[in-house]
Amino acid sequence: MASAHNPVAGRPCQSPWWRPKGDIMGHYFSDLFGGSASILRSMWVTLRYLFTPAITVQYPDEQRPQPLRALNRHVLRIDDVTGQLKCTACEACARICPTRCIELTGTGKGKNRHPSAFTIDHNLCMYCNLCVEVCPFDAITMWTRIGELSSADRGSLVYDLKALTADRYYPSPMTPEKPSIPEKPPVPEPEKVEVGATAPAA
Repeated sequence: MASAHNPVAGRPCQSPWWRPKGDIMGHYFSDLFGGSASILRSMWVTLRYLFTPAITVQYPDEQRPQPLRALNRHVLRIDDVTGQLKCTACEACARICPTRCIELTGTGKGKNRHPSAFTIDHNLCMYCNLCVEVCPFDAITMWTRIGELSSADRGSLVYDLKALTADRYYPSPMTPEKPSIPEKPPVPEPEKVEVGATAPAA
């Protein structure tokens, strides 16, 4: 005997016995109104953003300001008092670097020790900031906001000591703001003695 759900019997399929006959139309209208409501909600979101001011930045003519803690190209900081590099070539940054992108050579001893060569390969740098955190002299920073490093030549992404030396003040985790340099007290001028002045009478 042919099943009631099989159209081979020559008659259209009937609804299952557990679903009332009027339930089919109910599901139809429920899906119809539900789909229409979903479309209206989507169109309302589109219409709302249509009249919202755009937040798109027309790069490179416009650039969004970077936060202070953004990690960018390295810079070797200089001492504001002496004007010399703070780096003492202790090689702590080169030892902790996981990609071995830092190479440096130091000369001198003690307080006179300074780097004679310093290179950072930004083709290998992973911007982990470990070199900045391990430096005991606050001599290197990545809070430079120098983020446009794209280049067609990989060799131009290897920065030497001259390119890494700071030309102005750059903040760092230890000194996020430029410290004020104490002014030297004025030197008192010597008293002027008039020539030919008579000595006071005894």
